[in-house]
Parts: sequence; structure tokens; C-alpha cells
Amino acid sequence: MQKVLLSVAAAAALSFASLSATAATHDGAFISVTGGSSRYDVSHANFDDKKDSSVGALAGYRWVVDRPFSIGVEAGYVDLGKMSSTEDYWVVPAYGIHDTLSYKFKGKSVLIGANGKWDLPNGFTITAHAGLAHSQMDYSIRERDTSPGFDKTYNLLDETSHDNAIYAGLGFGYDFNEHFGITVVYDHYALKAEDITGDKRTVNVGVFGGNLEYRF
Repeated sequence: MQKVLLSVAAAAALSFASLSATAATHDGAFISVTGGSSRYDVSHANFDDKKDSSVGALAGYRWVVDRPFSIGVEAGYVDLGKMSSTEDYWVVPAYGIHDTLSYKFKGKSVLIGANGKWDLPNGFTITAHAGLAHSQMDYSIRERDTSPGFDKTYNLLDETSHDNAIYAGLGFGYDFNEHFGITVVYDHYALKAEDITGDKRTVNVGVFGGNLEYRF
């Protein structure tokens, strides 16, 4: 009887291990959302605050090519937040007349690309994706004039640039079951903003955060 119980327990353990290793490996559609911290890096751009929050969503389809590997296609949208800077100065200190200049440079992109997934033992996963990013960059300058009894903001500049560039990212995660998983991700966006910068310099944006994925 003891041998029978041990055999049953061993079989159950093997079955569970096999399930956790392959539960997420199946053909099917998926949706995911990502949130994290973004950081801009643009040469010759003197902004005080280059960090912000980013949020995005993807939808796609993934095929098993050779267990435990799968590849797929994806499309989505990401808001990369902004980098900003301010300048404060007194126009007429004796009368309390004060000016503030605010500069904002923000980006968002429509994404289309390919992805891959490697299901490791015990439910852990490694993911990667890359593709094309059709970006919109917005640059604005605002001036706020304040004095006793007066407060007004002026729109000094609004510029927009639409460009095509690339994105890529890696992730390490865990699948709780065949439908739901969570991943720590790093994505990099190498974008352009020629209509704003006047040249071909790269607008680099890195996003470190978390991803929630649901598989149908």
C-alpha cells in the first residue's frame, strides 16, 4: 500500500511539474498591459526632469513552434510620459511680477511587431519582442506671468513630429496558469522627432516596469 501511495504521489508531482512548465505553451490570442517608469535620453537636450510614468497595451497571437518555444505577432499603443524643465525669474521684484517658463517634451507610439516566449520549468518565462513604432512627439513651451491680482498663462510654442522608428524589449516572468502571467520587463524605444529637433538625432526612451498578460 505504501508503495502504491508513493507511486501515486510521484506521478502527481511529475504531472504538476509538467503542467506548470507547459501550461502557458499553446496557440492562442493574448492581451497585455504594461506600466512602469520611463526615462528620456536625447543628446543636446537640457531638461531638468527626464523621468516620468509610462503605460501601454498590446494584443496579439502566439504560436507554439517547438515546445517550450513560441513566437507571435503583436500590435498596441504606449504612452511614454514626458521630460520637462522650468525656468523661474523675477521680472520686477519690487512689484512681485514673476515669470515661469515651462518646457515639455512627450511621446507616444503605435506599435506593430513580433514576440517570442520561452517557458522555463516551474512556470517561469523569458519573453522578448521587437518591431516598428510610429511615434508622435509633442513639444510645448508655456509662460506663466504672475503678479499681485494677476495670473495668466501663454502658449508660446506647440510643435508635433510624426516619425517611424523601432522598439525592443526583454522580460522575465511567471505564469500562474495557462491564462494569466506577470513579467518584469525592460523596453527600449529608439524614436525620432525631426520636425521638432530639426535633425536625425535619436530620442531614446527606456521603460522599466511590470506586465500583466491574459491568454485566451
